[in-house]
Amino acid sequence: MGKIDLSYLENMSGGDNTMIVEMIELFLQETPQHLNNLKEADQNALWNKVASEAHKIKPIMLYVGLSDLNLVCKKIEDNAKGDQDSELSKELIKQLESGYNDVAGDLETKIEELR
Repeated sequence: MGKIDLSYLENMSGGDNTMIVEMIELFLQETPQHLNNLKEADQNALWNKVASEAHKIKPIMLYVGLSDLNLVCKKIEDNAKGDQDSELSKELIKQLESGYNDVAGDLETKIEELR
């Protein structure tokens, strides 16, 4: 579900590979914690926290061109602020986690290429 596109980071960094690597590493380090926070908040029906965590993750996904996962984050946030459908929330969080796991290895490979 996610195809990386580093054009945003390339433009933002002016093509500085060191900065691109740092941003990818930050993405790889922080996203799992955000996902854990999101799952925990969802399990405890802490909808404000679910919305907050989803909101934090949204722009991070765009940094590496994962617009489809950004949309999943938006759906999670909207659900938490609106209907608060716990089944939908769990399904969307699974999609988000799966999408992250699908691209994490590719991003690790990209880091090696850029060094």
